[in-house]
Amino acid sequence: MSEYRERVDKRTDGPEKIDLIAIMRDVYQGIRKFWWLVIGLAVIFAIQSYFSVSSTYQPSYVASATMSVRTAGKSAGYINTQSAKQMAEVFPHILTSGVLQDVIAEEMGTDGVPGSIWAEADAGTNLFTVSVSANDPQLAYNILQSVINNYPKVAQFVIGETKLDILDETGIPTDTARDTVIRGSYRRGALKGAAIGCVIMALYIVTRRTVKSRKELKKNVNLEDLGAVPFVQEKKRKKKNTGNSLSLMNERVPQGYLEAVRRLRIKVTKAMEQNDYRSLLVTSSVPGEGKTTLTANLAIAIARQGQKVILVDCDPRNPSLASAMNDTEEHPGFGAVLRGEVEIEQALSKVEMPNGSLEILYGGEPNDKASRLLGTKAMGRLIRCLEKRADVVILDTAPSELLADAPALAKYVDAALYIVKYDCAKLRQIREGVRALGMSGIDIIGYTFNADKTARSTGYGYGYRYGGYSHYGNYSRYLGARDQEDTSGRVIKD
Repeated sequence: MSEYRERVDKRTDGPEKIDLIAIMRDVYQGIRKFWWLVIGLAVIFAIQSYFSVSSTYQPSYVASATMSVRTAGKSAGYINTQSAKQMAEVFPHILTSGVLQDVIAEEMGTDGVPGSIWAEADAGTNLFTVSVSANDPQLAYNILQSVINNYPKVAQFVIGETKLDILDETGIPTDTARDTVIRGSYRRGALKGAAIGCVIMALYIVTRRTVKSRKELKKNVNLEDLGAVPFVQEKKRKKKNTGNSLSLMNERVPQGYLEAVRRLRIKVTKAMEQNDYRSLLVTSSVPGEGKTTLTANLAIAIARQGQKVILVDCDPRNPSLASAMNDTEEHPGFGAVLRGEVEIEQALSKVEMPNGSLEILYGGEPNDKASRLLGTKAMGRLIRCLEKRADVVILDTAPSELLADAPALAKYVDAALYIVKYDCAKLRQIREGVRALGMSGIDIIGYTFNADKTARSTGYGYGYRYGGYSHYGNYSRYLGARDQEDTSGRVIKD
């Protein structure tokens, strides 16, 4: 067994290779998972920006007049482009000096000019445009008229006497900038929201590097590949709240799934018979890998071959076998047996089988204290007792990478089966889970790739999603900051 641990350590150390295909799959999964978030944030930020700008928007009214410049003493048709250019150039200096502003303020009877004034000349012409902005349309127009009347008087001391002929003016202005400002605000808000959504999606893609192929497992995990179980998807029109339908006891289970479990049963029983093993521990790396569902179906498949099987729910924090078997009755649980409160015969529940025999020792009510009994000698004695009553004892345990339950229990069990689900656990988590289990000295006969989407199992006519991480509420406190989110929408808890 020490040689096995050395091989596992050797395979699990060293840098991971970059898989471009896996990265592309992660990008695809990230887009599928978060496209609605990107759109949703874009809409939310656009609405927020729209109302924010709308409520704080201050209208600005601009009144303008375009005039031609004539130099005094010349004929009416004489065009003096140089005078227009000079007027535009000296306009800012006149405004800065305050002379024009004082004249306008005096004429309007105010302490200062209640607006902004600027001017520009059209290159190569004698056209000169003056513009005034204010927060009131009439006020902007009045200031413009005062500028037209008083500017030539003030400017004559700089460029001489000139006359202005008005060619075009806006009259009393309207607020034409509001629509442009509002449109710009919700566009900026939408871009901001979409950018935040893309950042979240990118973080998900970078941090979520889960295993999505048996080939990747074979390269990085030194365990025997016992095959794959296909992913089976529920059809919405047949979705009913009737418990776990992905059970071999259900006649509508897809034939592809039945064949996969049958092949797994053959390989598992062959390995156990060759080594004269009587007990089998089943575990996974993280919650949500469909472990309990697959364990229950494996037990049913073995029992149907005429063997006596005892299935034990050894996950006291989140006992799920009852749900997997569609059993709604109350059961004392294995913890009560270990404490001597109930005899084994009273705690075992018999499942009617056409050929063999299947008995189940359920987990009872969730109980953290019961997990302390898993590594005790009392648990070892219970397993020895169960082995005398059955041909095969199968124990469903908590994820080995998450908790120490499976490694603690492993010293009393002959062999272990490791469950790895498609796109659920990271390679690091699988390695650590296998390492923790292997250090106990148990013989890990291999792994099975669960919910394999590459098997194209959705074409069997009936479907069901399984292994829902969302139902692992009792594990939430043990997860810490680990990223163990599931994306396949499973609905059966495990």
